[in-house]
Amino acid sequence: MTLYNKGLFVEEAVRSVLASTYADLELLVVDDASTDGGVDRVRSVQDPRIRVLTAERNAGRPSAANRGYDAARGEFVAVLDADDIMHPERLAKQVAYLDANPEVGVVGTSLSVFGAKDELWNWPEKDEQGRGGMLFSDPACYGTCMIRRSVLEEHHLRCDVEWRTPGMDYLFLLKLAPYARYANILEALTFYRVGEQNMRHGRDPIADRARIYRRQFEMFGLPATEEEVRLQLMLHRLYAHPPGFADVWALYRWKERLKRAVRNKGVFPRAAFEAELERRWRRIFHPIADRGAMAALLHMLLGGGLGFVNLRYLITARIARLRGRTKVNQEGALPSAPSATSTARSVSLPIEDASPVPVNELPRITLVTPSFQQAAFLEEC
Repeated sequence: MTLYNKGLFVEEAVRSVLASTYADLELLVVDDASTDGGVDRVRSVQDPRIRVLTAERNAGRPSAANRGYDAARGEFVAVLDADDIMHPERLAKQVAYLDANPEVGVVGTSLSVFGAKDELWNWPEKDEQGRGGMLFSDPACYGTCMIRRSVLEEHHLRCDVEWRTPGMDYLFLLKLAPYARYANILEALTFYRVGEQNMRHGRDPIADRARIYRRQFEMFGLPATEEEVRLQLMLHRLYAHPPGFADVWALYRWKERLKRAVRNKGVFPRAAFEAELERRWRRIFHPIADRGAMAALLHMLLGGGLGFVNLRYLITARIARLRGRTKVNQEGALPSAPSATSTARSVSLPIEDASPVPVNELPRITLVTPSFQQAAFLEEC
């Protein structure tokens, strides 16, 4: 458990570990020169299984994590963030899983999200699916993981101490890929607190994810230009503006180049990787359709799907844009392209917010979708 200025939460995190039904453990709390009294809160908990490692100066989370790995003495190393909570059965179930599956080197769990959000997040249960999606997402959530310490020691695996921005944990898990299989227990055995104390809070997700992608492409030996990094981010719905016609064509060509490069390198399971790549290509259709019909039609013709559902969405989005323009024109102003948020809201308006409309003006299709911000937030997470 690394600690830096999370004194408000760390005692609860510590007590959740000590309440574990699996009692044969040591709890390493690795402080990174906190200034909020968090270390004192940990030391107020009287339990001989707690070991506190302090530092004279703040060196960053990767350095703190490495000090913890260096000091660990157990057969397995479990991770918990200082503002999160562990289910009492988590350690017992992870130990049992690793004992029963000696080929697995890393096992995570599902996350129950609380605080600013109330959600359940899952990761792939088996190695092939997790490994196939590694270019896009982590194969397990670092804060839920239990890792065989032998894997770390035999291959000298540690976090990159120079990486001081979000993504350290993700890149560390990718380092383990050549030496260990991944798995996840699909039970909410870790509770993740979302709030202002999170490292990602208030940061630019596009810049952070682009930085991670540059390192990933380097790690996997997949050359990519800055323009190709920009296109790759579109597969996460991360962009300054929704893709237009030229972007859709460029993204399609990048998708096919990436597919060929991965086949040649053999770095990911082919079927699982291509399934995830195509899934992300298909799901970008909706913000494209929100922006314009021509780009959306091109996406559909290039393999995004000419099915009824996409056509229905495109027609509904087109009606929403036309209605927005008609209203603006009636007020005497020039029409402007609606944002993704305004499009989503005009397509699906809650009943309690709707004003009376003549029956002949009601749409024949009502499509209920999350707003663009909601979708972007979930994708970033």
